[in-house]
Formats: sequence, C-alpha cells, structure tokens
Amino acid sequence: MRAYAIALLAAFALVAFDILSAPALFMQADGTKTVLVRQIRDEVPLTIHFIHSVQKTPVEEFLTAHADGHFHLTGTRYQSHGVGLPFLPEEGTFRQEGDYFVLDMDRDYSKLSLRTGVGTELVIEAGGQRIPVYEMYPVGTRIDLVVAPLYAYLF
Repeated sequence: MRAYAIALLAAFALVAFDILSAPALFMQADGTKTVLVRQIRDEVPLTIHFIHSVQKTPVEEFLTAHADGHFHLTGTRYQSHGVGLPFLPEEGTFRQEGDYFVLDMDRDYSKLSLRTGVGTELVIEAGGQRIPVYEMYPVGTRIDLVVAPLYAYLF
C-alpha cells in the first residue's frame, strides 16, 4: 500500500512538472502577467489588431508564437497605403482582397514589445481570447509578449 501511494505521488509530480514546465504565451504589462495560451507544444496563432496612428485605418498583423520562444510574422492586412505601412516587393508577397491590402511575410522576432497609443485601440488575440489592451492600460504602457514556462506565471 505504501509503495502504491509513493508511485501515485511520483506520477502526480511528473505530470505537474510536465504541465508547469511547458512553454506558455504571456502578456506582461505594468508588473502583471496574463496567460494567453497555457501550453505551446509547437506553435500557436497570434493576431495583433490596432488602428494605424497616421492613416487612422485598421491593421492586423498575423504571427505565430513558437515553443522555443520566437515569434514569426506571417502577414499583415490593412486598408490604406501610406506612411509606415509595408508596400515594397522585398517585404513580401503583396495582393489586394476587396478593400484590404494583404502582405504575406516571413520574418522572425526573438521578442515582441508593443505600446498602447492614443487612438490606436491595441487588441491582442490568442488562445481563443480577444484582449482589448487599450482598455486595460494607459497610453504609453509597454506590453511584452513572452513565451516562457508556465511556472514563470506562478512565481
């Protein structure tokens, strides 16, 4: 009976270790952490929505967060050409879909930091959640997206 209890406790500890050590996607801002995705086994989609500060039109950036901690930008979608928006052939494959311009891209980032801005309405979408960051934090707040073990959230 005692050996059974020890084996059960060891099995529980191994499962807990596996869950807590798995990479997770976090949003960090103003000293708080929010878990966006609890487990990243390979990659998970992530979309950043905002209003362009100059053009005042919606922009969507499509990324994947990877278990090794890097982010991959696969494309962007926007409504108008102008300052600060990609348009050069070397930036990716460009096409128009209705009222939107779409640029398929292939860029990697080791970290991802954003800031809330006046009128930019920053929203992060990941793991089935749509988080209106601009409603949660004051203008100018730094928002870091981080892939780290789930136990980092607890400590």
